Amino acid sequence: MNVLIVDDESHAREAAKLLVDWHGLGFQRVLEADNGEAAKMLMDEHGPILILTDIHMPITNGLRFMEWISTHHPDAKVIAISGYNDFDYVRKTMKYGGRDYILKPIDPDQLNEAVHRALEEHRAETKEKQRQVESGIALNQYKPVYWSHLFGRLLAGSQEAEAAAVQLKAEFSGFPDQAPMQAVLLSLYPIPDKLLRRFRGDRELLDFAIVNVLNDLLRTEWRCGYAFRSSDTPDELVALFWDGFDRLEERVRQLMEAVSMTLKAELHAGIGSKEERASAAWQSVKEARSSLSQRNLLAPEQRIHRSGPPASSAALPNLSAIGDALRLSIQVRNAAEATASLGQWFRLVRSHGVVTPAHVRAWETQMSVMRSRIEQEYGIETLRDHELPVVFSDQGRLLLDETEKEWRLLLLDWIDALLRSIRQERSIIDEMSSYISSHLEEDLSLQALASRFFLSREHVSRRFKQETGQTLSDYVESMRMDKARKLLSSPELRVGDVAVQVGYADEKYFSKVFKKHAGLSPGQYRQRS
Repeated sequence: MNVLIVDDESHAREAAKLLVDWHGLGFQRVLEADNGEAAKMLMDEHGPILILTDIHMPITNGLRFMEWISTHHPDAKVIAISGYNDFDYVRKTMKYGGRDYILKPIDPDQLNEAVHRALEEHRAETKEKQRQVESGIALNQYKPVYWSHLFGRLLAGSQEAEAAAVQLKAEFSGFPDQAPMQAVLLSLYPIPDKLLRRFRGDRELLDFAIVNVLNDLLRTEWRCGYAFRSSDTPDELVALFWDGFDRLEERVRQLMEAVSMTLKAELHAGIGSKEERASAAWQSVKEARSSLSQRNLLAPEQRIHRSGPPASSAALPNLSAIGDALRLSIQVRNAAEATASLGQWFRLVRSHGVVTPAHVRAWETQMSVMRSRIEQEYGIETLRDHELPVVFSDQGRLLLDETEKEWRLLLLDWIDALLRSIRQERSIIDEMSSYISSHLEEDLSLQALASRFFLSREHVSRRFKQETGQTLSDYVESMRMDKARKLLSSPELRVGDVAVQVGYADEKYFSKVFKKHAGLSPGQYRQRS
């Protein structure tokens, strides 16, 4: 931070230097000039933030010098020093950006106050500029997110799309007032592991890099559209075209080649219909997504796709058959049924010759449903950590042999986990049965047993019926009646005592239940015995 003192009188310059503690205020250099022309050279070389200048000087006077400053260094602060109390001088000083007008001889307090005011003003302006720079940086960082949000609304359809189109026309440079729209969806599916590793597993960073490459061409070079992340599907990027439709497929190919050369990432593109209004662009996206979802994962060489009839009209087999075989394998404690069913299922898939992303999504859903049903049926949750493995080559080809091997391992893991869980559950039921037989006089309700064994009521009820063939209440009642028969053979025990020892506080209710089981009242049974 420098200050420049301009005066043709050396004693005046010396006074200005001595009357202010320049270094204490943070100024590194105090520059001097005896005329306006010399001062201009120092201004250009050192860029002082504060200038103290006389009005009357040779060559270039102070007023012309201040006029030059207002044009070439408008941020500099100027304090005029003059021996003339002339209103016209004051007026022109203010006109050219001067902050104060001080009369000679210089008053020390007046000069220091003027310098402090100028310095505070400079610091405030500097702080505001820094804030604006930081705000601009932040805005630039968030602009892609903001534009993605607006374009996402445009593709939402209905009234929201109309409102987004109006906003984009007002805020997005290059967005047409009235023009057709055509969407191209770009997909990385399946994403190669080595590509993700290059981006440290950060999918958002990978998408950001791809969008930047796309927009270097779409928005900057061709000025025909804009690319952004899809808010609906994380595996998709959207390139929206509003110009150059006659060369669209050629440009899509150039976009894919640019991404391939720059990031070593191979894209598939689905081209949608050309729509006459921006608010109808969602229909183009829908068609582009359909064309992508029907591409053949067994033949990834074709990378640009348009909607049309499916490559094969025959439906792929459902995974429910594997679920039935899995249940049988669990029942017979042998994985052969499940693995044989899996092999037959994959043979049908190979004969079909076409596997699309839509098929893979359907398999994932079917496998999830099958897993949930088996978990519910056996009352366990040991299968939830297993995901459906689908194996691809580095070129994106679905590898059915490798996928079948992975699925076979998954089924074997499931069967092992299910059998281990069943053995563990059976042990718990055996333990519960033993506890019931030795505590018949206690509360053996479903809630009491579930709490004692730290299980849910539903789980105890279901598992007990599966293992014993009886409901818990029927089992407990049967055990109590068996013990009651034995106790009634002892004549010294009253019927009420027997009732209490088998868990019935109400003798009449005990007699009613006993008669239901034995066909006789407790007294009649004792007499017959």
